[in-house]
Amino acid sequence: MKLVVKREPFLNALDAASAVVPLRSVRPNLKNALLVASKDGDLEIRATDLEVGLRYKLKAESVKDAASLCLPCGTLAGLLKECTEDVVTLETEGSKGILKIGRDRFEILGQESSDFPEVPDLGEGPSVSVPAADLGQMIDRTIFAAAREQGRYAINGVFVLYKDKLLELVATDGRRLAYCKRKLKAGGGIDEGVIVPIKMMQEIRKLCGRLPDGENVELAVRGRSVLVRGGKEDSKTTLSSLVVEGIFPKYQQVIPKDSDREATFKREAVLQALRKAAYLTSDDTRTVSLTFTPGTLLIEARSPDKGVAAVTVEVEFAGDKVSIAFNPQYVQDALKVLNEETLRFEMKDGARPGVVREGSDFLYVLMPVSAKD
Repeated sequence: MKLVVKREPFLNALDAASAVVPLRSVRPNLKNALLVASKDGDLEIRATDLEVGLRYKLKAESVKDAASLCLPCGTLAGLLKECTEDVVTLETEGSKGILKIGRDRFEILGQESSDFPEVPDLGEGPSVSVPAADLGQMIDRTIFAAAREQGRYAINGVFVLYKDKLLELVATDGRRLAYCKRKLKAGGGIDEGVIVPIKMMQEIRKLCGRLPDGENVELAVRGRSVLVRGGKEDSKTTLSSLVVEGIFPKYQQVIPKDSDREATFKREAVLQALRKAAYLTSDDTRTVSLTFTPGTLLIEARSPDKGVAAVTVEVEFAGDKVSIAFNPQYVQDALKVLNEETLRFEMKDGARPGVVREGSDFLYVLMPVSAKD
């Protein structure tokens, strides 16, 4: 194989592959990227950690003698970052890659491609087309609430459902639940819902962030794998992952239906107040108390080794006085990923979950905690 390729798109592909390649693995081949060059001028870089897979296709300037070879992803990317030339040449000699950059020449030991694991492609079948910017925002608004503890299985991921032209993303760790939805024009194939691992969702978010405004990604399920594809024909990325086995909680049953009190507040003002009060909490008292009275929200924190905080914020609230306590970080996590200036908070009393809402497409259910003196 001999190919000539522009350095910048080649480096972009290797950087994307590096995010998938495992730092440690009992299989040395997984630290490599599989480079596949075809006679029609396509160069595809594949990488996997056996959980998430990546196919990144780009156009080479020229390809002579189509072939494939596994080369260390980090080494290739590092060399390309250290040079400024616009075009580089890569040749194969057995299981060795020869990289030529300007007057420099590097012989890189690789491995045969026959042992590299299969990386799924999207192929034919039903899929859902989603604006990349919308999907990226939906991921931001849910992934933070997914469980990180090992052994939680069915909630160690984000639940994705597409039904009746409505795309839903849901995440929970048992103490909070984030729900986001978008109405789409068409598509199908995810009407049973799947749980997508956190790492896969993180890579999808990166892909969405790399795409220009106005571009869509395709989202599909093939058997027990979820796949996402996006980009132009000369720079297309496909991500794949096995779905998380298990049954996701019945999240519709978690959303309170009997809340009878509502406060409207300025997002930035409450976020800043929470940050202030959180300084007077400790690991043992990671709690703030929110007390609503007509026109006012009082946020209080108390720590035996730090002191007491009392921060007041103006809100729209006309009901009877009510107090409810939360982990301040959990409230901040939601407020930081939202955009609207004004949000709503619904509650019943201090012992039942509260709900933060932004418009009609996002809600965040938060379990109260016991306030500690």
